[in-house]
Amino acid sequence: MSTAMEKIPSLQGSPSIPTEKLAKKSIFISYAENKKNDYLVENLIRQFLVALNFDVRTFRDARSSDYFKAEIDRLITECPSFLAFLTKDIQEEGSENWHPKGNIPGEIEKALTLGHKVIVYYEEGVTIPSNTKSYYCRSFKRGQWKYAELLIDLIKALKNENLIP
Repeated sequence: MSTAMEKIPSLQGSPSIPTEKLAKKSIFISYAENKKNDYLVENLIRQFLVALNFDVRTFRDARSSDYFKAEIDRLITECPSFLAFLTKDIQEEGSENWHPKGNIPGEIEKALTLGHKVIVYYEEGVTIPSNTKSYYCRSFKRGQWKYAELLIDLIKALKNENLIP
């Protein structure tokens, strides 16, 4: 009687997988804390990146620190890759213009100064920094199917930055 185990070919003599492909890569994700962004980053992007073998860090990893800004700076410094979401957080008074929270452009600048690989997504309708030519920068729309498109584009961005094969 044959079992399922007998049908699995032996791995002896198989080529080994290079360890550099299995090594965890660290990435810091910068985003404004609100319900929509928490869902996007914590439930979708984080899980997606973990499945791609990334060690994902966010401001939440600094929550218990008495020196929150210094702790964020340390996390950004330790992570050679950086992903930011510029979202509609602050509306200009009497205008249709939207801006992200102030700390996020500063965190992008810090990552660029450190020479990190930087990927930025901005929500359509958000005013973005002028130095976007120095990093991968794309717009995104909110919504279930739009998030699927965002994940596909994130794969392209990670490949473009040589963060995944």
